[in-house]
Amino acid sequence: MNEEKENTWDRSLREVNEFMEAVARKIPLLRSLRAAFRERGDQMIDWDQAREIAIVVAQADGVVYAPPGPEVQRDFEEMRRRSEELVRSYSHLQPREEVGPLFVFDRQQWIEANLSGFQLMFQPLAESYGKALQGLEEQRNRRFGLGRKFTKGLLTAQLGMVMGYLARSVLGQFDLGLPRLEDSGKLYIVYPNLVKAEGKMRLDPGDFRLWITLHEVTHGFEFAANPWLRSYLRSLMERYFRSVSLRLEEMSLRLKPEELRDAGRLNEIINQGGLLSIVHTPEQREILARIQAFMSLVEGYSNLVMDLVGKDIISTFQEMSMAFRHRREAKTGAERLVERMLGFDLKLQQYQVGELFCREVVEKKGLDFLNLAWKREENLPGAEEIRHAFLWIERMEESEGKRVVHHRI
Repeated sequence: MNEEKENTWDRSLREVNEFMEAVARKIPLLRSLRAAFRERGDQMIDWDQAREIAIVVAQADGVVYAPPGPEVQRDFEEMRRRSEELVRSYSHLQPREEVGPLFVFDRQQWIEANLSGFQLMFQPLAESYGKALQGLEEQRNRRFGLGRKFTKGLLTAQLGMVMGYLARSVLGQFDLGLPRLEDSGKLYIVYPNLVKAEGKMRLDPGDFRLWITLHEVTHGFEFAANPWLRSYLRSLMERYFRSVSLRLEEMSLRLKPEELRDAGRLNEIINQGGLLSIVHTPEQREILARIQAFMSLVEGYSNLVMDLVGKDIISTFQEMSMAFRHRREAKTGAERLVERMLGFDLKLQQYQVGELFCREVVEKKGLDFLNLAWKREENLPGAEEIRHAFLWIERMEESEGKRVVHHRI
């Protein structure tokens, strides 16, 4: 492809694939990657192979820690109970259901716990790829065996590497249970990553673990106090993935037979609306803006409460905050590139934008006024409001601000 004509997505995809190839040369992935590209049935993702690749990638940095034993689980359970008391006191949120349970995992256990969620979310997209290729085959009256095999291998390998990369990065997680709501509310701590971060940033383990637990418990309070939030987010996610699926199924109408004569060109075409990309159709832009505004609020609120509590009760709070900022700034170019492709760059923006919004509302109107956002769907800040808090404040003052008793912090 001519470099001058290469768009941002194509260039990013090429660079990520080059990075993945470099990683694959350094770690024992070859057997799993070869298996991912074998023809096995009609499914477009081989989930067994994706799991195997994820586990290999997760363990590729050479970090080896003893599995978290019962004493570690007990320590985190105590921190969870303490965090619940603190979050209830600081946030004024009242859970309508239990917060938790909390699980302390190693990296493989985290992959196993999240595998079904990945499958439920990405399987519709994988099926759409299959339908698109089937449509092409029916339209051209021929079977694109190489294209199907290569696409299946690409999707399997990339998804496995994504899961493995996440397993090496995640410190704590609140499992929303999307789209299976009955699995929601679980709190996960990835112990090897926590121990690694403590050592690398020279943090006090007791303070740091409480700080991370506070963040995840705050997420638990947000959703336990407002159960309707899960259905709302599930609806948005279903709409988004359905719109992506429809676009992929229509892809066959725009492709030419000569474009599918080699696997490289097929890879390029499919990835322009690929598994991990944001496809910029008007409908998707509208849905994505709502998802981003919602997640910015969720992340910003949790950061706000975590920091409010931390300043009061954690003696090394300032050192931890500074260490985290330095950790973000010290990432390599390859790490930043992969994080942008996986949506981490977006998540960092969500933290920043959401936290600024929450802090401004609290400073001007108090925490109970901010909690109006959780009351009903209509109260959630929109894409413009999450970046300009005064717009949301004005709207809430008009609709129900007069009925709120302000508690400033």
